[in-house]
Amino acid sequence: MFGSLRERLRHGSYLKNEQGIKKFAERAMGNFIQKVTKESANYREMNENLLVEKANLRLRQNELQQNDMLDSGEFFSMRRRMRAMSLLTAVFVIASVFMNAISVTAIIAGDTALSGTVMQWVAAIALALVLTGGGLIITERLIEAIMPQRTRHARHVDTTGAPMAVLWGILLVGILIAIYGFSSVRAAQFASGQGGDALYLAFVALAILLPIAAGAVRYDTMRYVDVYKTTQTLREIESRLAQIDSILRQNDEHESNFYKINSISFWDKVNRFKTHKDNYNEENGLVESLQGHFARSYDAFQNEASKRYEADIRDVTSRSMRHLGTSSSGEGRGRKLGQQGEGGDLMMPAASPEDNSERDDVDEAASEDYLEPQPVR
Repeated sequence: MFGSLRERLRHGSYLKNEQGIKKFAERAMGNFIQKVTKESANYREMNENLLVEKANLRLRQNELQQNDMLDSGEFFSMRRRMRAMSLLTAVFVIASVFMNAISVTAIIAGDTALSGTVMQWVAAIALALVLTGGGLIITERLIEAIMPQRTRHARHVDTTGAPMAVLWGILLVGILIAIYGFSSVRAAQFASGQGGDALYLAFVALAILLPIAAGAVRYDTMRYVDVYKTTQTLREIESRLAQIDSILRQNDEHESNFYKINSISFWDKVNRFKTHKDNYNEENGLVESLQGHFARSYDAFQNEASKRYEADIRDVTSRSMRHLGTSSSGEGRGRKLGQQGEGGDLMMPAASPEDNSERDDVDEAASEDYLEPQPVR
């Protein structure tokens, strides 16, 4: 009783109209198509952006695959080695800066130009950083000039050859002389207090060798950094490509389920109204024929919904500037799993193995041609 009263209040104009069922069904169909098309357009736009990103990643992947790569076992072994070597380099640098800093303070401790302990330590640390950093970089460049294995693929920069080796050697000797000059004063103070020359030699040798050791370790690390970074980037690209494929499948499944659920929901609304309208017609002696109209049955409603949906979604999936060389047939475009075919069933018609292989080839070609806009390098 209350349901009938509610329908009379909400849809009284449709109940009184002689063609009320048809008009209400047209309204429900329009609302349904508008809702699912809007939802589909949002997911198609998301898929469009994902496909452009996928094309960029594929292009980058093809470029990286032309370089030397590490297999899985070598990658993890190399990662452990890179981390250990980086840590060792950091330890050498910190130790060298500390030793050079305390060596410099022994010289500038009585300098009146640097008044205050803080200023003296700031100046000492700054000079220590220069000595350590210079020794590290010059050592690395000298080894590269003598053993150019890592730089043999450089196209625009040439740091190899005898002239460059001589230049870096002269600079390294200058840095080491400066370190020796600063460290010898502090080493003499330590040796005089302890009463031995061994401490003097150990302090000076350590101050000189620490920057050289840091540069040598860094060079050994940098020999493998290119192939390691390339392999790491390629693994990240492959992971992202798999994630994009998963998102695309999820979007398609959600779009399909959204269509199916809402098509059933709107048909329930139409069918519910038909019940109230039939009762109203019987009470008032009205007759409404649904012959040839999609409101007559569930299958007819699904067929009409599929046709209208495909017609509307064709505007969304039409050839755009980003689509190059895609299939022009457009068959199946806009149709999702679970939508009704021409025969009224909810299953898509089975395709032969030949048709499936041809369709896969077309889809693969379409995805490969998805290169507009141009990838950002």
